[in-house]
Amino acid sequence: MIVTQTKTPPLVQYIGHLARSFFSALGEAAIKVDELPIEKKQQIKQFCIHLLTISDNRASIKLLTREDEELSRILSTRGWWILQRDINGPVKRELLRLGREAKTSEIDCYLCSIFNANDGARLQERIEAWFNLPYLADRKQIILDSLEVHKAGKWTLVIPALLPLIDGIMRGFRKQHLRPSKSPNKVMHADKFADYYRRKQPKLFGKSFASFMQEHMFAKFDVNNGPVPSSINRHAILHGETFDYATEANSLKVFLLLDTISQFIQTVERRRKTSAVRKPRLAPIRNTTVVNSFGK
Repeated sequence: MIVTQTKTPPLVQYIGHLARSFFSALGEAAIKVDELPIEKKQQIKQFCIHLLTISDNRASIKLLTREDEELSRILSTRGWWILQRDINGPVKRELLRLGREAKTSEIDCYLCSIFNANDGARLQERIEAWFNLPYLADRKQIILDSLEVHKAGKWTLVIPALLPLIDGIMRGFRKQHLRPSKSPNKVMHADKFADYYRRKQPKLFGKSFASFMQEHMFAKFDVNNGPVPSSINRHAILHGETFDYATEANSLKVFLLLDTISQFIQTVERRRKTSAVRKPRLAPIRNTTVVNSFGK
């Protein structure tokens, strides 16, 4: 018995190869998009939410934002905020897993491990960008010394050294960019900065950052009677009301808070410079003399 083999036509082979290449490229693109930080993807999501809001599709909005809100709650529980430049798809899924499995105590170790990789190269790279701001450039040695002792695990030294820089840079920003208050002696620069950040950033990032500032770093409490609201509370640390602040996670939080503030300020200043350049200049008014020909 002779078995004849049917040859696949070249066109069919070509189409099959084309389809496999297309889906392979699509899969690789999906992986690359997933690995992007959520900061890069948030504008697209905000646009989708805007369209859904116009159509009053609340169910779809809730579905689209559900995991983001869950992530924000999980991080807030551990005294973190949304690190939009560092959280990508894989990191987000791991943080959600730890939160859902009630392993929130492991979140600190996980986030610290991200910044410890490659001998702390990620944090070092972030800090180099700070020195574009004159305020931080003038305090470069304080920052570099703090980074050195952070790597050495001497967190008791890092946090008190960097907290005043957070105060100073926000105070300078308020004076330079925000409207002066009617009662400047009663103004809390941290509150003003956090509110401005919240209004200028996408809702997910702004709300998370403002919550961290108000509920942890700058949370107000009665020094004489009230319990300390957070181990990373600025008032409790600098006024000597707490002594258990010296952890790797808290040390990293101070660095990343300075990084968040620094990047935001640089973005604001770049936009204002660009806006100033684009403004059309008014032509100077010439001092001309009108002559009445009938008066000659």
